[in-house]
Amino acid sequence: MDKSLKVAKQEFLMNFARREYKFFAFALPALLLIGGILMSFSGRQISLAEFSLMQKSYYFFAFPSTIAMVFSLAIFLSANFMLQGIAKEKENKILEILVSSVSFTQLLTGKIVGLAMLGLIQFFGWVIVGTTVIFLMAPEIFADAFSSAFAFQTIGLYFLFFFLGYLLYASLLAAIGVLTETRGEAQQIGSILTGFALVPAMSTMFMTGNSTGLFATAITLFPLTAPITAMIRIFLGTITPTEIILSLLLLLLSTAAIIFITAKLFRAETLMYGKKFSARQLIKFVLTG
Repeated sequence: MDKSLKVAKQEFLMNFARREYKFFAFALPALLLIGGILMSFSGRQISLAEFSLMQKSYYFFAFPSTIAMVFSLAIFLSANFMLQGIAKEKENKILEILVSSVSFTQLLTGKIVGLAMLGLIQFFGWVIVGTTVIFLMAPEIFADAFSSAFAFQTIGLYFLFFFLGYLLYASLLAAIGVLTETRGEAQQIGSILTGFALVPAMSTMFMTGNSTGLFATAITLFPLTAPITAMIRIFLGTITPTEIILSLLLLLLSTAAIIFITAKLFRAETLMYGKKFSARQLIKFVLTG
């Protein structure tokens, strides 16, 4: 456990210093906050009545779509650091040195935990800034929302879906990093996963009008699209408690299975140093270790 924490600390400090992380985690929220402060000085505030009218507008999908894009980017930014790190370590032959001093599980756990801390900083940063902006620009809506436990339940559910979404994609990208030979190859394959994250954001316009249909339910339960879709439907108030429980359960089981398989791939790849996986060997290692 101590070795995992050392790996986590190293991953956290190394990636915290990256410019792209600082831009998305701090600079963009700061710009949003400044915009909210400037708007509040103008005296223009959004009332509950105006918000009700906006909900009936055809363009209302822009609100959940923006939420989807922000949290999609937050999940992928931290998870993509995992892919880049493993691919770089493998390409530079550092991975073999690392696994000689820590176990495969400790290395993977440490990387996931360290990058998870970065993701959580992003999450709570955006939540705090977004809540502050609502308070400044729509105090009536803020008071109505936070007068009950609903707002806190929503933030709690957002946190669960965000965290499990990060774990799922981070473990998948870790597996891709292990199976590929170069960073370029890893990035190309990893970019395919981006398509799954974009499905909910691109479908927001249709879900706003029919967010209880079969398509919305299907992508709420499918693990790769579940985190962002659930957030959108929570915002729209159209997701049922049963769907929330099933979606979280499927996310949790899928993530646990992928982390378990990825840990085996770490070990298998090192034992097969200098050789490429065949499909048959991959299946054998996953099933038997």
